[in-house]
Amino acid sequence: MFQVLDHANVVYTGELSQTTQYVIEHYGNSLDEAIRSGIRIMYADPLRHLNQAGEALLGSTVPAFWKPAEEWELD
Repeated sequence: MFQVLDHANVVYTGELSQTTQYVIEHYGNSLDEAIRSGIRIMYADPLRHLNQAGEALLGSTVPAFWKPAEEWELD
């Protein structure tokens, strides 16, 4: 899914061809003109939001990082 952003506000969500068509119809006759005026098309990863919700459900919003290595372990 892709989102059309008009100065940080989501105004449309759809597939890439649908979002480009929306931009052309609502913001001018070319994508270049729309992008120069501040319109952005952004890829929206639906799984990213599910991961954040799952972390909040489990009570952990801090990502799990590898345990840092001690200097003596690197030699």
